[in-house]
Amino acid sequence: MAFVGIDLGGTQLRVAVADDRGRLRTVVRHPTEAARGSQHVISRIVAAVAEALEEDGTAARRVRALGIGLPGPVDPVAGLVISPANLPGFRNVPLNRILTRATGIPSYLYHDAHLAALGEHRRGVARGASEMIYVTVSTGIGAGLLLHGELYAGAHGIAGEVGHIVVQRDGPLCTCGNRGCLEAIASGTGIARAACESAPGTPGSALHGLEHPHAEDVARAARAGDELANAILENAGTYLGLAMGNLVNLFNPQLIVLGGSVLKAGTPLLGPMRRSMNAASWKASRRGLRIVRPVLGDDVGLIGAVEFARLRARHARQA
Repeated sequence: MAFVGIDLGGTQLRVAVADDRGRLRTVVRHPTEAARGSQHVISRIVAAVAEALEEDGTAARRVRALGIGLPGPVDPVAGLVISPANLPGFRNVPLNRILTRATGIPSYLYHDAHLAALGEHRRGVARGASEMIYVTVSTGIGAGLLLHGELYAGAHGIAGEVGHIVVQRDGPLCTCGNRGCLEAIASGTGIARAACESAPGTPGSALHGLEHPHAEDVARAARAGDELANAILENAGTYLGLAMGNLVNLFNPQLIVLGGSVLKAGTPLLGPMRRSMNAASWKASRRGLRIVRPVLGDDVGLIGAVEFARLRARHARQA
């Protein structure tokens, strides 16, 4: 028997076929083409599942369950994609039902950050931790929670939206419509926005003159000693640490797994983050806390989706 895991993002669609123990055997990758709407993307998902199964030499009837992770908000109990910002047209789409009918495989969706947490918990750096938080800082900022060793998604699957904690009243506008969200300040998008706004007035900076500076440009300039770039990363790290400190106070985790492309900025971001987190959290809440980097790399979403499919298949068998 086999399992299928899907990692659906606004840019890339990845589908994996795994064996009964969850080990990935075959992976296919395609552009999502999200701008063409939900029906087009769903057709691409179904086609990619068929392609992966054919390449793997596995018939659909041999697949016990399919797990799919995608950006929130989602309602995993109802099987609904509610309204993810980077998947246009996906508004209250019953994706579980659609994929089950189209593939003949029992299908289950969940928030991608939560599945990344599950992947690291089951097969990565967080094995053995009962209370853990996985935080990813990249284009956006999200988190997955495991409490008592179980995924926690809240009443309607939306828990963990760390990026939308308001950390700066009347701060920059976020894609969610609020101002001062962590994501608007400390994500790759937020860092790039700060560079775009500040660089034109700072002719001595390496960022000056770049038409559309990215977070990677800011990190590169900071490593070279650029004052503006370091100030932008210090600000982002400080607010990231504030949010992390609040998470520590709320959940008292054993482990925080901190990942995402923005963390490659290194000390100019992580130093202020740690100082701010310590200042914002109660010392007793940090007792024994470890902050570690993920080890599953780009496959974390696929592994998490496969592990979720395995969990759901086990629950269905026990029901």
